Amino acid sequence: MRLFLILLFVLFGTTTHTANAQIEGQGLAPQQLLEVSPEFPRPGEFVTVTLNDYRSGTFGSTITWLYDGQVVEGAENSRSVTVTAGTVNTETKIEAVLYTPSGEREVLSTTFRPVYLDVVIEAQTRVPEFYLGRALPSVGSVVNATVLINDGSSQTDLVYTWQINGQVIEGGPIRGRNQISFVTPRRDSSILSVVAAEPNGTILAQRSILLPSVLPSINFHEVNSLFGLRYKPITDELIMIGSTVTIQAVPYHLDIRVYNNPDIAQWEINNSLSQNQGSNPYQITFKPTGVAKSAKLGFQVRDTTLVLQGASDNIQVRF
Repeated sequence: MRLFLILLFVLFGTTTHTANAQIEGQGLAPQQLLEVSPEFPRPGEFVTVTLNDYRSGTFGSTITWLYDGQVVEGAENSRSVTVTAGTVNTETKIEAVLYTPSGEREVLSTTFRPVYLDVVIEAQTRVPEFYLGRALPSVGSVVNATVLINDGSSQTDLVYTWQINGQVIEGGPIRGRNQISFVTPRRDSSILSVVAAEPNGTILAQRSILLPSVLPSINFHEVNSLFGLRYKPITDELIMIGSTVTIQAVPYHLDIRVYNNPDIAQWEINNSLSQNQGSNPYQITFKPTGVAKSAKLGFQVRDTTLVLQGASDNIQVRF
């Protein structure tokens, strides 16, 4: 019996020593017990480190947090601490020092290195030059995405894995592919994700962004023979002053391919197809006919293959 107890004590002591060695180093235990959020922070970003230690042996321990070896004031006995990530190519070390009720001292540590990663989104849809916003994706339109990354090194041949709504784009990771093009899915919004890794598989950073998807729309603008297109759109009706008026239909967030080569681009006057169209399908010169004092002027542009790539609207013209 005495021999059995001695062997049990030796085995128990050896197991405890091994666990402490993993905690102090960079083994599996630090990632399980200390959770970093966000996992891949940007330089200067707030980072929250949470202690997920629910072992019976550390129950009731006092907790002291260290930030690069310095005690974090006001964080004693907190289960989490929020710090500021350093600059690019600087490593930050966070330690949670536990003093158990039995008097033992245990140190949990984790490190993170800030990486700047941003994703530039360029929706290949059309908006007018005077529009102060940005072009947004619409269902079926093409989107170009580019990754900008800086980890403080001169690496240029990284491996990128792109996903849209959880589906990998182009079948898997692509070396050196920091740019991607894809078609906007048929939904109100989509999640675009990218993971940047070194050729050996070490992940440097990852980002996920929410992409809205809007419906194309039409605004009508009066065209002045001297001053050109008026930036202020016609809301519901236009009151004519002269004998004729030139009106331009301006699409917003319509796929550029459809805008440049529409299958359907036509004007209607009182629900009848107008024959008064010139070389610019988006512009019409309207001249009243008959005894009526008003007319409904409508326009539609559409692609016959991409069902949702199209828009239509109308205004009332009074004369």
